[in-house]
Amino acid sequence: MKLFKITALCSAFALAAASPLAALEKTLSGVEVTSDLSSYEENNVLKFWPTLEEDIATAIASKLNIDDKADAPRISVEINKVAIDGDTVLPDSGEFNQLEGTVTTHQGGNAGAASSEGEAQDAQSGSYALRMTAISGEQKAPDDWITVAPSQDDFYNALVDAYATTIVERIEE
Repeated sequence: MKLFKITALCSAFALAAASPLAALEKTLSGVEVTSDLSSYEENNVLKFWPTLEEDIATAIASKLNIDDKADAPRISVEINKVAIDGDTVLPDSGEFNQLEGTVTTHQGGNAGAASSEGEAQDAQSGSYALRMTAISGEQKAPDDWITVAPSQDDFYNALVDAYATTIVERIEE
């Protein structure tokens, strides 16, 4: 059993070390994250998590190369819903377990037509909805293990990181 734990730990470290290197093979010319929660009359997400947009953008950028001079695609992410079990009014603890949005990929090199302000606009090359939920299990741990209940920050960090990872994984090579 001890050998299994050591092997699993070594494998986890090897995967963790290889993962950033593999992700760095992908390059984007930019990442933009916004939130539009106006579909829900009542929501208090930004009261608890005012840096949500920045945190998601930072998580995405940490998983790949960002080169604003590269002729690479750009992505924009719009967060449309943050909820706890479907309710967009978070409890006083600020906990949430659902994160939904739309991810749009734009062609690189400002390939689109100029807007009315004269700025070049990248042509949209694809879009998809991304919905994610975090679930805590009520599993009993083995007798010789110590369990730690996740905090609200754990759920937040897990959802933000998983959301960013999923976006990066879906970027076309």
